[in-house]
Amino acid sequence: MKGYQLCVSKVPIFQNLDRTALEHVFSKVHSNTIKKGEYLFMAGDDVHTLFVIHSGKVRIFRLTDEGEEQLIRILDHSDFTGELTLFDAVSSAQTYAEAIEDSQVCTIDQSAIHALIQDYPDIGIKMIEGLAKRLNQTESMTTQIALMSSKERLMAYIELETKDNILKLPMTKKHLATYLSMQPETLNRTFKQLEQEGILDKINHNTYKVLKN
Repeated sequence: MKGYQLCVSKVPIFQNLDRTALEHVFSKVHSNTIKKGEYLFMAGDDVHTLFVIHSGKVRIFRLTDEGEEQLIRILDHSDFTGELTLFDAVSSAQTYAEAIEDSQVCTIDQSAIHALIQDYPDIGIKMIEGLAKRLNQTESMTTQIALMSSKERLMAYIELETKDNILKLPMTKKHLATYLSMQPETLNRTFKQLEQEGILDKINHNTYKVLKN
């Protein structure tokens, strides 16, 4: 199985398909190389495509009315974006997708996705489940930003991302600051505060051991 095909097969909306169905999906996939700093799409673009990350990293962000960036998520291997535009023939992209590393990206266009859903309804169900999960995450983050202090926001993020008492940041601290709606200086101070309080032990610039939470 080709690398990009293996990647697509790991996407949640395709995971439960049998081999025949997966081969049908693979026949619709195109693979593209995106250099660091290039965009898959920008807000306002007429894009109706599902993008799946095979390798590298892509950040999804939007601009506030004041022109400030608000990070939404960082996409890694087998993550996907673009699903919101697949079912709307009119609206354009509302976010920006920028490669923060050289990336290999697989694409499936809207007409191909619609045909696949007709042939394999489970794809549509999985896509709705994925949209619901992301909506819930967005609503939770909005609540955190509105009600929590900087320390509380970071602690909530740490609890979510820690595995086996290790926090490995999947993004730069600059990007994490925009994701948590904090100034980079505030984020750095908060990290240092948590170290001083014995909650975190810094291993390197993006990895911490979580001592208590």
